[in-house]
Amino acid sequence: MLVELVLAAELNAMQPSGTYKLRPFLQDKSVQYDTRHGLPDAHVLALAISGERIYAGTPRGIAVASLNAPESWQRLAEQPAHGLVADGAGGVYGIHGTQLFHLASDGTLRTVYNAAPQLLYLQTARAGGLWLLTPAQLLRVEDGVVREAYTPPANWHFVWFHEDTRGRVFAFAEGERNRGLYVLQRGATDLPSDAPWRRVPIRDNRGRYYDEVWLCAVSDALGHLWIGGRSGLILGDGEGWWLSREVQAAAHTAPAIEHVPPYGYIHHLALAPNGDLWVGTLEGAARLRDGRWSYFWGKRWLPGNRVHALVVDAQNRAWIGTNAGIACIESVPMTLREKAAHYESLIALRHNRNGFVSNCDWSDPNDPDSWKIEASDNDGLWTALYCAAQAFQYATTKDPAARERARRSMHALLELERLTGIPGFPARSIIRKDETRYYQSHGEWHESPVDPNYIWKGDTSSDELDGHYFVWAVYYDLCADEAEKERIRATVRRVTDHLMQNNWRLIDKDGKPTRWAIFNPEALNDDPLWEEERGLNALAILSHLKVAYHITGDEKYQRAYEELITQHHYLINAITQKMLPPYSINHSDDQLAFLCYYPLLLYEKNPEYRRLWLMSLERSWQIERPERSPLFNFIYGAVTGKPCDVEAAVQTLQEWPLDLRNWECRNSHRLDVQLNPKLSRAGDWHSVEVLPYSERTIMRWNGNPYRLDGGDPLGRREDDGTAFLLPYWLGRYHKLIEE
Repeated sequence: MLVELVLAAELNAMQPSGTYKLRPFLQDKSVQYDTRHGLPDAHVLALAISGERIYAGTPRGIAVASLNAPESWQRLAEQPAHGLVADGAGGVYGIHGTQLFHLASDGTLRTVYNAAPQLLYLQTARAGGLWLLTPAQLLRVEDGVVREAYTPPANWHFVWFHEDTRGRVFAFAEGERNRGLYVLQRGATDLPSDAPWRRVPIRDNRGRYYDEVWLCAVSDALGHLWIGGRSGLILGDGEGWWLSREVQAAAHTAPAIEHVPPYGYIHHLALAPNGDLWVGTLEGAARLRDGRWSYFWGKRWLPGNRVHALVVDAQNRAWIGTNAGIACIESVPMTLREKAAHYESLIALRHNRNGFVSNCDWSDPNDPDSWKIEASDNDGLWTALYCAAQAFQYATTKDPAARERARRSMHALLELERLTGIPGFPARSIIRKDETRYYQSHGEWHESPVDPNYIWKGDTSSDELDGHYFVWAVYYDLCADEAEKERIRATVRRVTDHLMQNNWRLIDKDGKPTRWAIFNPEALNDDPLWEEERGLNALAILSHLKVAYHITGDEKYQRAYEELITQHHYLINAITQKMLPPYSINHSDDQLAFLCYYPLLLYEKNPEYRRLWLMSLERSWQIERPERSPLFNFIYGAVTGKPCDVEAAVQTLQEWPLDLRNWECRNSHRLDVQLNPKLSRAGDWHSVEVLPYSERTIMRWNGNPYRLDGGDPLGRREDDGTAFLLPYWLGRYHKLIEE
C-alpha cells in the first residue's frame, strides 16, 4: 500500500504545476541591399531619411529608395557624398571634399558652399541653416552665407562636433599630444574672441578621468549627451558623466559588467522613437533596448561589418550603411506559432528528401536555386527529431497536415531498417538511385539486397538508435494507426533482438560491430576506452529496452532491463552519465541523453528505479541548465512535473534566428564576453556564459552553445529548423507553454 501511495504521489507530481502563457514578442530580422538592388556602389558612406525616402551616399553617387518599398534603389545623382542630412522638403544636403551641395527630391543638384580644407561633418543647425566642420573651422552656413565661424583651441584641430537638443555645441579636438571635448560658449562677454571654447572634463565623481578617445555623439530629448568612443559609451549632461565600462586590466577574463556595449570604437550613434539606442562600430552594430545590448555582426545581420552610417526611421527600423551595402534591421511582432510556421515553410521548400529532413547546401551561395539536401550520417537522428515534432504538433492541434508530415517521415525511417536486408540493422541513410537534389556524404554505401533501386549507408551510430527509439515511442503513442503500430512493433522487436542476440552490439554487413553502437557490459564496465561513454550508453540501452517493452509488451525486454541493472550496475552507471572535467565536454552526448530520459521516465513506474533515474536526470539538467535549452528544459519539466525554467526556454526560442544559414559569427573580440580560460573540446574559444542565440552561429542541440566563433562567411549551409520545432511542440503538448 505504501509503494502504491508513493507511486501515485510521483505520478501526480509529473503533472505540470502551471502553464506559461505565450505572448507576441519582437522578432529581429534583417533585409540587405547592395549593387544588385540599384546602389551605385556597395561602399555606403552616408544615409539620410527625408520625408518618405531614404538616401544613400556612396563614392559613385547618391541613390534613393522609398521607405515603404526599399527593395529597389535608384541612382539620383552621380555626385559622391560622405555626409547627408535631410533638407525638410524631401531632398538632402550633402558634403563631399570641400563642397556643400543640395540635392532636391526631383534630382536637381546645386552647389551651396565651398570650404577649404575638406569638410568633415554636417548637421542641421537649430538656429537655421547647417553646421559644417573642417579641421580648422566650425561654420554655420545659411543660404550659402557664413553666419558664424569658430576656430579650434590654439594649435589644435577639429575631429567632430555635435549640437545637442538644448542648442549646446560640443566639439572634439586634437593637438600634438593631447585631445579633449569642448563646449562652445557663444555670447560669453568675458572671453577673448579667439577663445570661445571651454574644456569639458569627462570624469566620474571620484575625479577619475576616462579614456578620452571619443568618436561621435548624439543627444536625446532630455538633453543628455551620449558619446561613443574607443572604450565604449558614456552618458552625461555636460557636467556629470556615467561610463558604460569601468577600467579593467583584463576585460575578457573579468566578470561581465552591466551595460557594457559589445564593442568599442563606436563611430556612429542613433536614437529611435521607441527609446532604442543604436551604435555603429568597426566590428558590427549594436542596440541598447530595455537595458540590454544586442549585437549584430556577420551576414546574418549586415552585408559588411564596418559601419559607416546609421539612421533610424519613424518605424524604429535601423538603416545601417556598411562597406558592403545597407542593412535594414527591424523588430516585428511575432508569435512562436508563427515562427514555427516559418520554419515549416523552409523545410517544405528545400529540406525534405522523401521524408528525410536535414540541412541543405548551396553550391553557389548567391544562387537561391542551387541547393541540394545532404544524404547524411545522421539522417535517422535528424529525421526522427523532426518526425517527433510533427507528432507532438498533431497531438496538440489535431492538424491532419502535421500528422501527414509525421507519417511520411516515419515511413522513411522504417525503410532504413528494411532496405539493409539485415534484420534489426537500420542504415544511417538511404538514397533512391533516381533521386535528384541531393549529395552523398562520405562513408560505407552498399547496394540494397531488398530493392536494387536503393543504396544504403552503414556503420550506424548509437546516435541513430537514440533517435529511432525516441521517435518510435512518441509516434506510437501520439500518432500511429493500428497498421503503423504493428509495423513499428515489428521493427522495434527486430532491432532490439538484434542487439540482444549480438551481445548488446549493432553488427554491420561485414559482421563487425559498428564504431559507436556498443552497449555490452565487458566494454562499458571493463574497457577503459569506453569510460567516457559508460554512463550514456548504459542510459541508452536501458531506455531502449523500456521502449521495446512498452511497445511490444514482451516481458523479455523488461527482464533484460532488470538484468543489466541488477547484475551489471547499469543504472548506477547512468547516474553520472554527464561527464565533467577532467573528461572532455561532449555537447552531442547531452542531446542523446535527454532523448533517452524522455521515454524512459514516462514509462518507468517502479519508485525504486525512478529514485535513481531522477537522481541522474536532476544532476544532468542542473549541469545543462545555464544553456537555456528549451529541449532539455521541457523534457525535464515533462517527466518530473517540476519547474523547468520555462521563461528561459521561451527566451531561447524567441532568440532563435529566422535566417538559418550557417553564417560566420564572431564574438571572441567582444568587450562584454568573459572568456573561458580553457579552450573547448574542439580547441576554440568559448565563453563562461551563453550568449543570445541570435548572436551565435546556428546549431542544433548537439552543438556547443558556449562557442564564440564559427560558421561560414558564405553561408553555404542552411539548417532545417527542427531544433526549434521539437522543443516548441513538445512544450505545447505537455502544457508547459500555451499559445
